[in-house]
Formats: sequence, structure tokens, C-alpha cells
Amino acid sequence: MAELKQNIEIPQNAELNSEKSFPIDLLPFWLQEVVDECSISYGTPSELWATAFLAGISAATGKKVSLKNRNYINYPQLWIMIVGQSGTGKSDPLRLAFAPLKKVDEEAYVNYRAEFKEWEACGKEGAQPRWKQVLINDTTPEALYSALQYSDIGLTLYRDELSGFFDDIGRYNRSGEIGHYLSIFSNETFSVNRKNDTPLLIKDPFLNIVGTVQPSVLEGIFQRNNGDTSGFMQRFLFLFPEFPERKYNPQSVDTNILQMYNNLINSILDLNEDTTFETTLSPDAEERYKEYFSQCEKNRMCSDDFWASVYSKAEIQVLRLALTIKLARLAEKKSNFVEVEDVECAISMMEYFIFSLRKFKSTISEPKIKTSDLIKEIFNENPQANQSEVARFFGVSQQYVSKLAKSVRLYGCSCSFTQPFTGAGYSENRVQPEKY
Repeated sequence: MAELKQNIEIPQNAELNSEKSFPIDLLPFWLQEVVDECSISYGTPSELWATAFLAGISAATGKKVSLKNRNYINYPQLWIMIVGQSGTGKSDPLRLAFAPLKKVDEEAYVNYRAEFKEWEACGKEGAQPRWKQVLINDTTPEALYSALQYSDIGLTLYRDELSGFFDDIGRYNRSGEIGHYLSIFSNETFSVNRKNDTPLLIKDPFLNIVGTVQPSVLEGIFQRNNGDTSGFMQRFLFLFPEFPERKYNPQSVDTNILQMYNNLINSILDLNEDTTFETTLSPDAEERYKEYFSQCEKNRMCSDDFWASVYSKAEIQVLRLALTIKLARLAEKKSNFVEVEDVECAISMMEYFIFSLRKFKSTISEPKIKTSDLIKEIFNENPQANQSEVARFFGVSQQYVSKLAKSVRLYGCSCSFTQPFTGAGYSENRVQPEKY
């Protein structure tokens, strides 16, 4: 890590921001200044900017740096989901944070095309050139796995709207894509065998997943693809901040302040890909992590399956966050270890992310109950129910009720409720109208 520090030089002219609910005050001083500058200029919450810049640092680093803790190796791998309505400015932080990485990818693509044309001109002798990219956007699972196989440091899947990513998972999930992503989260080697395709072996994969999503879309994501039960959604870090009404600000971001971040990204990218650095927790940092680990275990033991999975993943996520924060802090403080201040910041961030998830989950409405299911349950419980009264109660035609009653007599009712139906037991907002 000392050698890594020598390769990273950033101006040391940052100031401490005032304390905020998100632990901005625990971040490196220079990063606090960049976050504050961008948050004020764009009029959006500071936690968006802090998380976006850490995501950029993670993307640039990949597998170049790792944190060894007990029997495990941890990379600065982060899965981040920013939740907010359209028009709130939630996309700006990621766009700005990934700008220097996009530029590097564009330059690498020009070189790749030149090498590819030369390879073709030489009769395709030797190994086929590959585009070594940092970011990947719209992609099929097969293309993603192929890119991961040939990536030395890993990839960052960055999509402004993650809804498309989750739609793809739903489209391909029969091929076991969720299982592959679970392996990727744990950096576990896995293979992909498809009919008529060359088998792939993806060793020690590293993949960040970063993007934004609207609340209404995220609610649907939770309710399909086994989002709650597979453990997939529990692996994300959620940001669900309060977006204030933005005021017009004629002042643009000071490029000299933003350059501090760009300098760090470029310094990390310039590190030799063949050289890796491994660090550990300092004694004080390990003691603090031990306390947090114990608290997570206590929370896990008294939680339902969903939240138990959240807390078990938090034990991993905190170490990944601490390593990412350490990389940012190297710009102003030399250290061969992940220090207690890095772990403390990571813990505070993790607590914020879990709070955001709880906040969002509390907004999810109860599953809508179809009118047809309610009517079927009535005739399942009481085959002699008055069809005219049922039709009048639900505001549907008697012909429609008769049709449903007949289907119950012929095929039974697959609906199940914990209590028999009564008109007073179901309010209008729990019944989903249907077209007849």
C-alpha cells in the first residue's frame, strides 16, 4: 500500500464540511470538498455525490487492490442503487463520477479497432484483440460473461436506469442468471455452458453494478424475479434520499476542485494491471469491525429471512466500503492498513444504506387483490351465495359473477385468504379493478 500511495498525488487544500446525516464528515477531507462543491452547484443531496465518487474509485481500482480479513479476500466491489423520481437530478452524480472512465474506454476502443483491423489484415494470426473496457452498459448476459472472462481487473455495469438490467434478468432468468450474479457478488469462479456456444470459465469475477431506478419501478422489481427470496436484492446498497426542490444556481462546478477526483482516478488507472496490492485491517480497525460484525449477527438472528440476508451481506459490504474509503484517503494520508477511521465511516454508511432500504420497503403497498379472486372465494366458501348481491357489491354485471361462480364449481378456487370473505374486510384500495 505504501507503493500505491507514492503513485497517487492530489492537492491538499480541502476543508471539513459540516456534519450531515450521511457521514460526509467521516470521508477524506478532499472528497468532502468535492462533494460539497457538486452538491451545491447541482442542488442535489450530498450522499448521492459521495457514493457516486466512491463508485468511480471502485470502478477504476477493480482487483488491483484487495483487503484480506481472516479467511477472505475482499475487493472494493459495490452494487449501488439510487432511488428517486424522474427529474430529481439523481443521475448527475454518476454521470460526472464516471466521466473520466468513459474517456479512458473511448480511447481504448479506438486502439482496439486499430489492432483488430491489423489482426484481420494479417490473416487473423495470433490471439484476437480485445477491447479492455472499464464500464459496460447495455449487454446480454452472454456478452457480459465474455467481457468478464477477458477483463484483468473487472468491470462496472453502469446503467442510468437499472430497470432495463432487471428486465434482462427476467428475460434470461430461466438460464440461471440470478445464480451467476450471486456467484459474481462473492467473486466465485463459475462456468457458463450454452448449446452451440463455446464454454466460458469466469475466474475470480469482479463486477460493480451501479445505476438509478424510480420508486414505482423498484416496487415491481421487488415483487418479481424472486427479488425478496433469492437474496439478490439484499446485495445492493440503497440510497433513497429526500430530494429538495432545486433552486437555480448559475454557479457551475469549480473544475479545479473536481480535478482532485479526476487526478485520483487517473492515478489508479495508471497503476500496472499486473501488480496487485493487498492490505489488512489495523488492530484498532479490526476491533471496531469485530463489534459491528457481532451487532450484525445479533440483528440477523432475530430477523426474518429477508432482513437476515441484509445483515449477513452487510458484514461483507462494510469491508468493501472501508477499502474503497481507504483508497480515497490515500490521497491525503499515508498508511499501509485500512484504519479505524475508514471502518467507522463504512459502518455509518452501511447503517444509512440499510435505513434507506427500510424506508423504501415501508412505502411498498400491500399486494393488490383482484376482484375476480374475491368473487371466486365467496363462491368457494358459499356456493349458494346470491349472485345479484355479489354483483351489486362489486359493481360488476351479474353475467360476469355467474361466469366466475361456474368456474369455481367446475375447477375449484385457487385463491386462499387467511379469513373468510366479508364485505367490510376489504377496502377499495386493496381491490384491483379489472376490465370485463
